[in-house]
Amino acid sequence: MLELSNNQLTALPVEIARLTNLRLLDLNGNQLTTLPAEIAQLTNLQSLKLFNNQLTALPAKIAQLTNLHMLDLSCNQLTARPEEIDKLTNLQVLDLSGNQLYTNLWTPKIL
Repeated sequence: MLELSNNQLTALPVEIARLTNLRLLDLNGNQLTTLPAEIAQLTNLQSLKLFNNQLTALPAKIAQLTNLHMLDLSCNQLTARPEEIDKLTNLQVLDLSGNQLYTNLWTPKIL
């Protein structure tokens, strides 16, 4: 477990990829706007907490985190559900609340 919550981090070093046995990464309450693609090398990661950051997107390679069970992306700046999430086959808990997601599920009929 690595807890780096509430540290005002604006970026993660690419060296994070060296923590290949890491199972839980807590980055809640920082100022992250992006994640390095190298995060995909954390193949044993089961829980990724990114609550209350400034993320607008996820790196495409995050889809390689096939052991991920929990992903908390709440209270970020996401405007669309990241497509990469669909490839996380073991994902059981996904929190996207508190973002600016827009879903065009209903379009009013214009007369």
